[in-house]
Amino acid sequence: MISDVLVEKLGRAERRIAFVATQSTGVMSSELNEALKDIRHVISAVSPEKNKTSSSMAVLFVDDEEIIRRIGTQILSRDGYEVLTACDGIEALGIYEQNKDKIKCVILDLVMPRLDGMQAFKQLRRSAPDLGIILTTGYGEEEIRRRFGGLKLQGFLRKPFSAGSLSKLVKEAIGFTDREG
Repeated sequence: MISDVLVEKLGRAERRIAFVATQSTGVMSSELNEALKDIRHVISAVSPEKNKTSSSMAVLFVDDEEIIRRIGTQILSRDGYEVLTACDGIEALGIYEQNKDKIKCVILDLVMPRLDGMQAFKQLRRSAPDLGIILTTGYGEEEIRRRFGGLKLQGFLRKPFSAGSLSKLVKEAIGFTDREG
């Protein structure tokens, strides 16, 4: 029980430091990254094994903004997932095809260059009808549901999102995949 509380507190500190480190340069960035290594080492040492997920379970995180991909990767890696990333829908489809045996959830940004999230969603859904897919956007959920309500999505994640909301939706989407697949 104590280790669960410690891991949660360290995880929150890790996410805050990671975010500030991505915004910093020079000595400050270097020092923050060193602190992150120390925190991650402590987290891995005290994390209860029951909270770890199978390393064969991957999440594909797709967003055209590098900072969003980094933050998403840090959150999901901390949750024990292997995280694959793509910067647009075209890259996402290629990565999915190469790793479809282990990808259990795809997080798609709605607005991206080359191939947007909705177009990528439709192609993914054709090849994997039961794949857990979460749509991220700065638009309100009501607007998205009105425009795309008939789609088989496992969730909407409004930007900026919290670590807790991302983790919860991914877990639910993977549960959907396990039930349906």
